[in-house]
Amino acid sequence: MAAPETEADIIGVIAAEVNSIEQRQIMKGIIQKAQEIGRKIVVFSNLYNPYEFNNDLALENKVYELMFSPQLCGLILIEESFVNETLREILRGMLEKRQDIPVVAIGVYIEALDFPNVRFINSDDLRDTEAIAEHLLSVHHVTKIDILTGFEGNPAAEQRVAGYRSALERHGIRFDPARVHYGDFWVSSGEKLADQYASGEFPLPEAVLCASDHMAFGLLDRLMVHNIQVPEDVLVVGYEYIYERIYHSPMLATYQRGRIALGRSAVDIIHSLAKGEEPAPFEPPEGIWISGTSCSCKTDPTQLRAELELLRVKQQYDKWNVLSTVDQQLTLCSTLDDFVRILGEHQFLVRWVQNMYLCLCGNWYDTGAEKPNDILSCRSVMPWNMQNPVITCRRSDFHALYVNAPETAVHYYLPIFFQRHFFGFYVLEYHGPDTYDDIFRNWMKSISNGLEFLCMKNDIRYLLQCQSLSDRHDSLTGLYNQRGFESALRARLASADHTLYGMILRLDVLQDDVSPETQVKQTERALKIAEILRDGTGKSSIAARLDSHTFVIADIPCRNESSCVLFRQKLIASILSMTDLTASTGMETMLCATAPLSGTSASECIASLRSLLKAQTEHLLQQKQHPHAAALFAVRNQLYRNIDLSMEDACRKYAFSAGYFRQIYKSCFGISFHQDAINARICYASHLLTDTVLSIASVAEQSGYEDYNYFLRQFQKVTGVTPGQYRRKIN
Repeated sequence: MAAPETEADIIGVIAAEVNSIEQRQIMKGIIQKAQEIGRKIVVFSNLYNPYEFNNDLALENKVYELMFSPQLCGLILIEESFVNETLREILRGMLEKRQDIPVVAIGVYIEALDFPNVRFINSDDLRDTEAIAEHLLSVHHVTKIDILTGFEGNPAAEQRVAGYRSALERHGIRFDPARVHYGDFWVSSGEKLADQYASGEFPLPEAVLCASDHMAFGLLDRLMVHNIQVPEDVLVVGYEYIYERIYHSPMLATYQRGRIALGRSAVDIIHSLAKGEEPAPFEPPEGIWISGTSCSCKTDPTQLRAELELLRVKQQYDKWNVLSTVDQQLTLCSTLDDFVRILGEHQFLVRWVQNMYLCLCGNWYDTGAEKPNDILSCRSVMPWNMQNPVITCRRSDFHALYVNAPETAVHYYLPIFFQRHFFGFYVLEYHGPDTYDDIFRNWMKSISNGLEFLCMKNDIRYLLQCQSLSDRHDSLTGLYNQRGFESALRARLASADHTLYGMILRLDVLQDDVSPETQVKQTERALKIAEILRDGTGKSSIAARLDSHTFVIADIPCRNESSCVLFRQKLIASILSMTDLTASTGMETMLCATAPLSGTSASECIASLRSLLKAQTEHLLQQKQHPHAAALFAVRNQLYRNIDLSMEDACRKYAFSAGYFRQIYKSCFGISFHQDAINARICYASHLLTDTVLSIASVAEQSGYEDYNYFLRQFQKVTGVTPGQYRRKIN
């Protein structure tokens, strides 16, 4: 049974470039421990994470807004993975608002994150570096040891110097500040130090302890250029173990921090705090020595085989991705179905993943949208899941994607965007403690580019069917656009001597098909609805098309709430009868609301009407979560398209028993099938009364009523007025 939508039982992990080796190790520990205790894990990570904040990549950080989901019982922040200060400040602001759940920050203490709900854990840089120096002193018996560390004043860099100093002094060796060389933790620092040794600026020591593998690699490579032999002339050791030593000679001896244990500890702490218990005191985990020939130790063959196997697999996937034409095929797609199919055909390019979801915002295709819709449509792209229904859910509803997944699966949420256009998320599902590779970024680029091309094709098709009218009118329908509507409404509000009522209409709710065929149908439907609005709203009404799917009318011919209800019924009846809505996207994809325009400005009136649609969308989303939603909505659309549909016909088609069908129909729609069948007939009758000149007797007959008097009673019961009164009031 699926968990309740608001149940807080998931641990969220906030990381940057979670595919990097350091984060992979932490994630391995997090997932292992979470699976042991039965906790779900969702991971939020960006893709690029540049050192300097890049506005062109800013949208990738919208993924971190997922931390506000009420389904999270705690958060783990891998804070050392964030390399630029602007993004750190953004995250601090977000975490300040999430003091309602426990947070574990893996990394150095940061005063700005020292909220009451935050616990800091980390490995012990001092103890680790002390262990590395101890190896040089005790195993290799060298005493002239230099250290190459990070930025001067950086807490991690200084801690590593302190560990180095502690080991020296324990052996009775005086600490010499001249043997401390500051760098930037990167390759260039090692290269620079090698040049200084070769030039004689610094005397060559017996050994160099590098406070990161990257600096050690730079040192090894440049020493080779200067014909300084390692380990014969100088020993070199590193720190971090980043799985790249096969590309350098000799094989680097290094030290692996206890990152897996850190991940396990983080989950332990969150799990205890989420249960209201105080966790056991945290002890920084010890690391392990990784043997290599750069300090004349032998390489561990078992360890080397495992390292080489990982690199071979990575190289194979890198080759497949580089040679793949998936990016070209995606840009040639003309429909979203084709797009998903192409992804499915190339799913093997993503290493060892069990499932992948393309989760797009409800308005992903709208290049003019002010902000992404909160509703996601999620499709599994795996070929064997193509027949599964689309999962429609809120952005913060992580449980929705666990419907076909093991409880112990881990989901990685990654942002899909193209410059200023945010599409949604790509979600990877792993059943074991694994993450994706660096090359996966190419896959994500292909998806972003392909979706942007799909939007461009959609916009071009739209433009080809429109003609420019003015800056105040909608190009397709001739109705006002938002600017023209606000101007006209502003003037009407200023001169009105009575309460004005407005109505808003939204089409294609929760739909995201941008195929050419769908675009043509949407255009035809928009033109038809514009015609219905012009003909049926009164000469004084102000009608507009705010965007491609939203229509609004102000000063509708109503003077009270009851007349608004009749007007709304009339409009819906006309649209259902005069368009293909029930046969194509379904009547549920049209939302309609009326309200008095009591705002102090035209823009506030629009905002008020839009908020009504938002509430209706929320209700529709809840209905879509029903286990039999697809069948029930299909039945309801058929009912309003064919008023003679019987319950027996519906049960026979979908293999429901009559009793069970009555139960689930009412639980989904809040109305019995029998009453809805009556409403469908009265809806059709309403259309005939307002849009034709048929007599009331003929309307009754065409609406399926043989008994004229029974029709009169049913009509009045549903609408509150007789057919004659309805015709006079509406017309």
